[in-house]
Amino acid sequence: MLGNYLKVGFRNILKHKTFSLINIFGLAAAMSVCMLIIMIIADQRGYDQFHVNKDRIYRIQTTGKNGNELHTASSALPLAELLRKNYSGIEASAALMRQIGGDLNYNDKIASGAGYFADGNLFRVMDFRLEEGDAGTALMNPFSLVISKALADQLFPREDPIGKTVKFDDTGMMPGVPITGNKETPYGQFMITGVLKPNPGRTSLPFELLASLSTLDHLAKDSILAYTPDNWSSIWRNYTFVLMEKGRSKADLQHILDQVSAKEYPKGKNNQYAFQAMPLTDIMPAELISNPTCMSMPKIILIILSVLCLVVMLSACLNYTNLSIARLLARTKEVGIRKVSGATRQQIFVQFITEAILVSLLSLLFSFVLLIGFQHLFTALWLNKVLGITFRYTPQILLTFLGFSALVGFIAGLLPSIYISLFNPVNMLKGAASFRIMKRLTIRKVLLVVQLCVSLIFIISTSLIYLQGNRVMNFDYGFNKENVVDIKLVKTENYSRFVQAISTNKNIRAVAACTFPPATGTNNQERIHKADNTQDSLQANYIDIDAACLDVWGLQLVAGTNLPPIPDDSVDHYVLINEKMAADLHYPSPRQAVGRHLILADRKDAEIIGVVRNFQFLDVSRAMEPLMLRNRKSEFGYITVRLQGKNPMGTVAFLQDTWKKVNPASKFEYEFFDQELLITHVVMSDIAGILGVLALLAVIISCLGLLGMATYTAETRRKEISLRKVLGSTVPQVILLLSKSFIILQAIAVIIAIPIAYMLNNIWLRFFVSRVSITPWILLTNVLILTAICFLIVFSQAWRVSTASPAKSLRAE
Repeated sequence: MLGNYLKVGFRNILKHKTFSLINIFGLAAAMSVCMLIIMIIADQRGYDQFHVNKDRIYRIQTTGKNGNELHTASSALPLAELLRKNYSGIEASAALMRQIGGDLNYNDKIASGAGYFADGNLFRVMDFRLEEGDAGTALMNPFSLVISKALADQLFPREDPIGKTVKFDDTGMMPGVPITGNKETPYGQFMITGVLKPNPGRTSLPFELLASLSTLDHLAKDSILAYTPDNWSSIWRNYTFVLMEKGRSKADLQHILDQVSAKEYPKGKNNQYAFQAMPLTDIMPAELISNPTCMSMPKIILIILSVLCLVVMLSACLNYTNLSIARLLARTKEVGIRKVSGATRQQIFVQFITEAILVSLLSLLFSFVLLIGFQHLFTALWLNKVLGITFRYTPQILLTFLGFSALVGFIAGLLPSIYISLFNPVNMLKGAASFRIMKRLTIRKVLLVVQLCVSLIFIISTSLIYLQGNRVMNFDYGFNKENVVDIKLVKTENYSRFVQAISTNKNIRAVAACTFPPATGTNNQERIHKADNTQDSLQANYIDIDAACLDVWGLQLVAGTNLPPIPDDSVDHYVLINEKMAADLHYPSPRQAVGRHLILADRKDAEIIGVVRNFQFLDVSRAMEPLMLRNRKSEFGYITVRLQGKNPMGTVAFLQDTWKKVNPASKFEYEFFDQELLITHVVMSDIAGILGVLALLAVIISCLGLLGMATYTAETRRKEISLRKVLGSTVPQVILLLSKSFIILQAIAVIIAIPIAYMLNNIWLRFFVSRVSITPWILLTNVLILTAICFLIVFSQAWRVSTASPAKSLRAE
């Protein structure tokens, strides 16, 4: 029986090629983006699956109490030992501290990596394995280091790494995130005690190296690193992982954590925190949380993309419904004869559902072609270079695609299958004239309006994201970002020698140093107050610069003078402030702020020596805030150089050669300032591209739905139109008659979609200080684009019917 259904299905697909291609293409296009999301979700859910005890492993996170909205993946360092020693039900616990990442030097070889200070309990909690060395003792002694196989191959290509000593210089690199650091701190000599096996799967705790936790005591003793082993207030750099005993649940662990937080953070304490147990298998896809251990696509973004793709998929299913019902008019006699011959309703239903699933499975084949194209587009995005999402066609994924395709076919064919199986065979045999299925088509009209609304909202949103991206690209930062090169300083003591070495090059206009370049997403804050009014405090941002930064960045003084030309930590009591800070400190004018004194967070007295014009030192999404410009040489992290001349890359090559002479032990890492500031624009371009593809699919599928409605109308009114033409109606009159209902539907869609699009886009536009306005012209342009597309579709069907021969139509009736 099923074989007969498949034969009939294939025959109908081949018989009605145009409708079949429209159905297949519509379903394939929608299915391909849904399959892409399925693969992204599968990738994110594939993290941490290689751990044998993954269902018993938890990461301890920290949240705030009493209105504090803190939510961080990190926790207090003493927590792991306390849980292990004082509470039952815990099989093992591991403490990690994220403050080791930089260059490993062995003879003439340098390799870079980042990881954690950890104890050997990590190997008991999680299934990180060693290829060489003993996991039980590898992290026991101070200055022990376990490295990845990749690092071992770089440093010891033809040697046994175990027992070798390497010099480690910390540069601020961080594991799992694209932060390479810019300051060098010698940590001393480490002995290689283990080499990690490559992980058999993806992990939410990536690292290239592990240093023994006991090393921290020695680094603190030598004043190299600030470290207090029993500090419960420091929750930002540490991570705790727990392995529960068999039979113990998350609720058991949470009860323990509640007891610990109540004891360590009692009521009345300034910093009150609570601990939260997060199952290892629930970490990915990641929630929005601070201090994550790896970069990932936030769960909320996946949910939003999934919803948008399902909207597009539902539109494609509705299109199949629309077109199938339109084609039922040509198949009423076929179904009527089958019913008269003894076919039951169930058999008719199964036949049409089988045809729908067959079309969906054929769409699945075409969707793989589109999916490969979408994969290449997504992989090329800057976002994925950070996220590192991979696409693997595993048997589970392929079976999921097959099941998804069958489900889509069932949903798409459900409504027409039910309707055609319910009708009386006598009425069917009378033909289309007496077959009044869904005469008013109220539901289908509503669904078509919804489709048009979705399409218009997508189009408007995509155009606004594109326009906002251009606004960001051309944003006036208040400083000159062109022809500026930012070089990671690494060693502050080399700054003066480097400046002196490059000063003779005529293509270098100015050289300065700073903590970090402005508007690149980094900021430091501290609470300050007036020296003469301790109650008048302010949360202020600060950047350390030297005096030449005003020339390099083109900043303007509006009052006072510049900082001292030679920065010196012993006389760092002068600061520049911006106009915003002068106003927030309630000085009548910038001039009257000059000479006033501030008390900084380190209790130092600072004199306001000048006021600079406001410039965008935060990223472009944030409003202007108070800013201090200080001049502590020890805080410098970047050299910033203004170039001139017609050969900037030649000048960069000169800078690199000079760097090697002045600082041969450190890498030369640079970036053009204007390229650094393009990241926000690139991210918005990626988002616009994703929405643009969804918008295109939504428009195409909505248009296919419109085509189905237009075709249905043309089929059911063919005799009426023929009679009208015989009685003297002209072609334009007939076209207007057939088109006016669609014009009304689109007008309704526009009335509904415009306010929704306005509200939705206003939500994300509010995050930008400088933002485009949603003007009537933008809305009207997008409405006209959709109107033009819809008009061409409706016009094509109306023209086909209105120009057909009345004699042929009436003779057929």
